Amino acid sequence: MNLLSIIVEEDLEFLKEKLNKQIQSFINEDIQLEENIINVDSAFNISYSVKIESIKNYPVSDFVNLFKYCIANALWEYIQHHEEPKLIKKILDDEFYYFEVAERAEIERIAIDILNSDNDVDVAINGDKFSRKAKIIKDLLEYFRDSNEIHLKGFITFRLKDYFIDLEDTLERAIEDFLMDREYNEFIKLLKYFVDIQESKIDLVHVVMDEEDHKYKLYDNHNKPIDNNCFNEIAKELTDYNHLTYEDILISTLITMAPSIIYIHKVSSIQQPEMIKTIAKVFTTKVKLCNGCDWCNINSKVKNNE
Repeated sequence: MNLLSIIVEEDLEFLKEKLNKQIQSFINEDIQLEENIINVDSAFNISYSVKIESIKNYPVSDFVNLFKYCIANALWEYIQHHEEPKLIKKILDDEFYYFEVAERAEIERIAIDILNSDNDVDVAINGDKFSRKAKIIKDLLEYFRDSNEIHLKGFITFRLKDYFIDLEDTLERAIEDFLMDREYNEFIKLLKYFVDIQESKIDLVHVVMDEEDHKYKLYDNHNKPIDNNCFNEIAKELTDYNHLTYEDILISTLITMAPSIIYIHKVSSIQQPEMIKTIAKVFTTKVKLCNGCDWCNINSKVKNNE
């Protein structure tokens, strides 16, 4: 009994690996599957058939549906890992050619990371919700209802319109992330420049987050609180920048002080990890992180000093 025929143009061995992994359970049940591969016009035709009498554990119709589901899973893996990177690169080269080659490569990397993280995220399609993987498997199974032969490249090109829209949307997100990262890195370079040209006004600063009001306290090398007037003065200078956060003001304060060493304490309790990354990038080797050092333990008396 003939089951399915798959026509693929590239990377036959990779597809066979995915197919064999999916149909191994049938072989373990002693179901006699036959695989036949022929080369036709620079493409490979992989066809499967089965000896009906070897199907003993369930009705033949159930086996056929289950077999097609397994093949659809294998084809999804092939599309995701083999075809998808090439499709992303083609869309980038055709529609976003104005980026430099290196920039397009970075955008491609970001897009693939987004797609990998979004595989299990529900996407609304015609009122129903599917994960990205489930949507493509659903499309494959619907195709198999009417045909037992699939030309994979043709199927991707003509049957997966929503898939291409998803890739283009993902690239838009990746470009936005890329531009934000570039702007952020330029901002970090500017802050590092300010730090480099400043003379250090204090040897050491301890940065501690108050677990009650979630505000940061600064202490000098004698474990004495640094006057919050410093915060207030900088806040006044930045009144025109209403979008600035408390964390932005903290970073500005540290840049103004230009300490030789910055200890950031109780890192795990800090709710803005990006802030720590920014401080570390700006002050580089001057930053020391701790998650409960001797200073933290001794300065449970910090509040008593205030």
